Amino acid sequence: MKKGYIIENYSVIDKENYIPPVKVINEILEKYKGKFLVATPKAEVVSGVPNEVTIVIEFDSTENARAFYHSEDYSEFQKLYNKTTKGWIVISEEYHKK
Repeated sequence: MKKGYIIENYSVIDKENYIPPVKVINEILEKYKGKFLVATPKAEVVSGVPNEVTIVIEFDSTENARAFYHSEDYSEFQKLYNKTTKGWIVISEEYHKK
């Protein structure tokens, strides 16, 4: 089975109310067999103009990544994220060379 990833890149637009995801969703991630691989506002930009925060979360499948993202458990953080950040989120499947 291929692993699944949630990849996020965003800027914080409400710094007073923003809570970094690594401080609040680790227990929820464990429930969906996910873990942070990258969570930093300090990524080295080598090309382009990315937003300030980069997040990569690995799951044992894309199904688990989707289940986590759409879960009731994560919905409260999603509401906070939608109010305090601006950027993008994708769910992607692991690449395997054929």
